[in-house]
Amino acid sequence: MTHQNAVIPLTRGSSFTFAELADTYMACYKGRDGACGQRLSFFVSRLGDKLAHLIDSDDIADALDDLTRRGSLRNNGGQIKGGNIVPTGKPLAPATLNRYRCVIQAVLTFARKKRLMPKGWTNPVNDTERQPEDNARTRYLTQPEYERLLKCARVSYWNKLQLLIKLAVTTGARRGTLLGLRWSDVDLEAGRAFCERTKNGESFVMVLLPDVVADLKRVKGSSQADDLIFCGRYPSKPAQFTRAWKNAVANAGLESDVCFHSLRHTHASWLAKSGAPLLAIADSLGHKSLAMTKRYSHLCIDSRSEMINKVFAA
Repeated sequence: MTHQNAVIPLTRGSSFTFAELADTYMACYKGRDGACGQRLSFFVSRLGDKLAHLIDSDDIADALDDLTRRGSLRNNGGQIKGGNIVPTGKPLAPATLNRYRCVIQAVLTFARKKRLMPKGWTNPVNDTERQPEDNARTRYLTQPEYERLLKCARVSYWNKLQLLIKLAVTTGARRGTLLGLRWSDVDLEAGRAFCERTKNGESFVMVLLPDVVADLKRVKGSSQADDLIFCGRYPSKPAQFTRAWKNAVANAGLESDVCFHSLRHTHASWLAKSGAPLLAIADSLGHKSLAMTKRYSHLCIDSRSEMINKVFAA
């Protein structure tokens, strides 16, 4: 799917292909999901020539089956755009398959909201199955694991890795949110960082602990207000720190199931174990509802037991 040509305006009552709808959707897209276009391209390759309003649940289910059989891909050119894309032979996680499904659902919902679909049309994605995701065991770091990871990050060739890890654990912010932080977003005196837009589209204020503030002051140097805090070679481009991260994880003796998102789980899990109510955890994570936060509810059992015994044991 390319966007180099002018996007054809779509009008109610006209017939248009899914490829034309996809181009219009991406031209209007204001989200922060960098993989949205790539995921949508998959469906365009399967359904692009079909009239959008004629796509049914079988078409989408067949496309998702193709995606399952294809598995994950790898760019042999590394970060180079247009490299040789090859299959890895590894299956896609249920959560990844669900994200693909959500993309085509969002595109077709967009068409309905813009009143581009025929009267009485219903979104066929609603008639396809969402993959069950096992969130029962959410990987988070123990205190000793966290301390080992910080020690290994401190000697990393990338001198901001330890600070990034601290911020992720103490604020619970997502990777994309942290990499998008600019120095103008940070008030070092107040110990706050303002994120104008997060993944869910909401503004969010992060609380910065004193040692995090001290580390920020240490690495700031001559950085300008519009520079990214976690920049790479260029102040406007986020750093590529995958190798530094993997080295620190390996040197800390952590299992391969620890990923950067585990730091966000660590933030929420430690709050739950300390007795914080789910509503407070949801607020700290920036969740719009408690649905996602409930995965941490089993960690609240000790504090809940203490509360119940205090109130009712007498």
